[in-house]
This record gives sequence, C-alpha cells and structure tokens, in this order.
Amino acid sequence: MQMAVDICMSPVLFVPMNSKPSINEKKCNLCGRCIEICPKQVLVIIEDRVEAIGKDCMLCSHCYSVCRRDAIVFDGSLRNISFKRFKYFEHISAPGDTDPGHLVNIIRSRRSIRKFKDKPVPDGLLLDLVEFASTAPSGSNCQDWEFVIMNSREKVFELAGEIGRFFIMLNKIVRNPLVRYLSFIVSGKRLIHYYRNNYESVLSGLAEAKKGKDPLFHGAPSLVIVHSAMDGSLPVEDAQYASYNITLLAHSLGLGTCYIGYASEVLNASKKIRAALKIPKANRVHAVLAVGYPDVVFHRPALRKPYTISRI
Repeated sequence: MQMAVDICMSPVLFVPMNSKPSINEKKCNLCGRCIEICPKQVLVIIEDRVEAIGKDCMLCSHCYSVCRRDAIVFDGSLRNISFKRFKYFEHISAPGDTDPGHLVNIIRSRRSIRKFKDKPVPDGLLLDLVEFASTAPSGSNCQDWEFVIMNSREKVFELAGEIGRFFIMLNKIVRNPLVRYLSFIVSGKRLIHYYRNNYESVLSGLAEAKKGKDPLFHGAPSLVIVHSAMDGSLPVEDAQYASYNITLLAHSLGLGTCYIGYASEVLNASKKIRAALKIPKANRVHAVLAVGYPDVVFHRPALRKPYTISRI
C-alpha cells in the first residue's frame, strides 16, 4: 500500500525534560498566587524572590495563568495557540460567565454526520481543528497525542478500500465456526463477538463498496486521526478529550464530523496500514474522524435513552 499522507506535528517538537518556569523579578510582587496553585510545589520563595526548584514541573502553566503581572515565563518550552482561518481573541470565561442554556444548545446541536457534500475542506481549517484539539485536558498534563491529517477525497477513498480488503479477509476467517471457537484460546471471545455483532453489517457495507459507494467514511473529503503512545497517564481518555474538541470546533466552523470506529479498529489491527499512515508501531489509534461539509440539516436535538443514577 503506497499512500501519500500529510503529517501534522506541533510547532514545539521537543520540550526539555527539566523545563520549568522562570520568574521576572522586576514584575513579580511576591503575591504567592503561583506558589499556591502549583500542583508539584515547584515554586517557592527564597530570599524575597520566587524560584523554581526541583525537576517535577509538569508544564501545566497554572502559575502563568494566575499571575496578574505577567511575571512567569517558560522560555519556548510552551507556546500559546493561534488559528489561521478565523479571528480569535483570548479571553478567560470564568465559572458562571457562560449562559448554560446556550452552551448546552451548542453541544446538543453537534451531530454525527453520515452524509457529506462534495466540497473540499481548506487545509487551514483542518490545522485549526488540530490546534484546538491540543488545548484539551490530559492526565498529568502529558499531552502525548499525535495527529494525522488526510485532506483528499481520493486518499480517503483509497484508505477505505484498504480497510475494506482487511474486512474481506477477516470475514473469510470468522465464517468458519471451528476457527471462531478455537480462537477463544488465543484471543478470547473477540472473533465470536465480531461474527455475532458485526459480520452481517460488514458484509452489507462491502457490497455497497463494490458499487463504488463509501459506507465507511460516508463520502467525507477529509480525515483526522488521533493516536498516541500508551505510556502516558491516561492516553485513551486524553485522546478522546482532544478528538471531541475537534468535533465541537468543527461544528462552529460549519463542518460536520463522525467517529469511525471500524476504521480505528482496523488501523490498530493492521501493521501494514498503520505503517502507510506513518503511525509509530508503539502508538494506538484512538479516534478516526471523518470531516467535511454536512449535506443534511437537523431541525431539533436528538432524543436520549433513560439512564440510571445511584445516590450514595
């Protein structure tokens, strides 16, 4: 499989392990706010000045954010965010400042899109989505996520074909009941569950693909793939936060998104496809997002299933 892929990397390629804040003594008034908020107790007052000690700084930049006098500096180990395709004016919305009803309506209005217009997405918009993804929270502030941007309908369709060939092979394997039940010894009930829950729908999708349709990516012109190494604090949760940031900003920019779970599963199972996408062997794919301009209009929010609450 030969596939040209756009790799999106953060402008900061390397952060020294011992990075920590420095303090501009001319601006610092020793108020102590930075010391109180530091989760690792890196900042202390020594001889009437604030100093960063130790090697445990997690670069959360809370000290920077609470300083009213702009006395905290990170000397290039951290950066601010910027967007290319829309105007952004930095502003802190304090707790209680945002109308809750408006926020709920924005989030409820975002839907999974499974029908896209035949209209390309500008590269700058995709880069802005990834930029906003990088502002998501992460366990221990690891921020270990990585991104692949695929911005070409032809490339997306080619990837769909590769994934389709993987499922053709898988369906041939699980069709044999003896193989399914013998696989229990090695991989548990994974193949049994796949045959029971997914075999027929995959078979139907493969039939649609034979007709030249795209049942996997729904005709999307672009993809954003979120992946990471698994040695962080909460790598799966971190990636889901980041990917959901993408879906929310995409909605505000007039774009639609859809999580493609089948694609994530295949990318994690196929070394060949991961290699073609230049995803490191040690990394796991956490989200594959189809991105494009929606070709559907929703007139009211979706309904939800009942849920259970336990009071303790």
